[in-house]
Amino acid sequence: MERSRLDGAAETAAETAADVTAGMAADAAAGLDTPLTVVFDLGEVLTRPRGLSGLEERLAGLLGVEEAAFGEAYWAHRDAYDLGSSDTAYWSAVAGALGAPLRPGTVDALVSAEVEIWTRLDGASQALVEDLGRQGTRLALLSNAPHALARTAERSDWSAHFDRLMFSADHGLAKPDPAVYQRMTELLGTPPERVLFFDDRRKNIDAAREHGWDARLWTGATAARAVLADRGLLPDGPTPDGSMSCGTGSR
Repeated sequence: MERSRLDGAAETAAETAADVTAGMAADAAAGLDTPLTVVFDLGEVLTRPRGLSGLEERLAGLLGVEEAAFGEAYWAHRDAYDLGSSDTAYWSAVAGALGAPLRPGTVDALVSAEVEIWTRLDGASQALVEDLGRQGTRLALLSNAPHALARTAERSDWSAHFDRLMFSADHGLAKPDPAVYQRMTELLGTPPERVLFFDDRRKNIDAAREHGWDARLWTGATAARAVLADRGLLPDGPTPDGSMSCGTGSR
């Protein structure tokens, strides 16, 4: 193994150990009388990564454009949509950037396809949520998402596992704005130190940590299980994919 890879592995192990130690210190400071709330992001955390979900291929096909060109336009106008702008305004901006006409019914088709993909949980993530639910863990969702996606998520079967769902469009606030974490903490009614948060974007993790949350970068359900076992929220043992969750049992 190359030295750079050895150094990288050591750095990752050290960061993981530091995260566990920080989590234990947070528990001690906050007191164990307040149960932990586990907060998940939705897109590419509970749902499949874009490269595996077929999102861009399907939406590009509905617009009649090449998939390679679609992604840039899709994300370039996303912030305003996630903060509450209309479906028509967003998809008109995307189509305009791509020089694609919006035919009657196209916006509805695009919205329907997008929310179906973004609210379909990945199998491993869904099993994780269900296992936490069986353990009686309080769960919440914090997602940058437009109104249509939010309403569909609220109607989904898996939403029953969550005590709180907060979507950016409903509040006019999006991660990593510090006000998002303050608002969510208020909705949860729990000290920031008693929140364990998973998100796939480093900037969102950094902002959450600034607010006092125990925030972890999402690298997959198996890694999350190990963190949750370390915090005493899942038992040690085999996960649904056959790998081992090897927590220390600390809270």
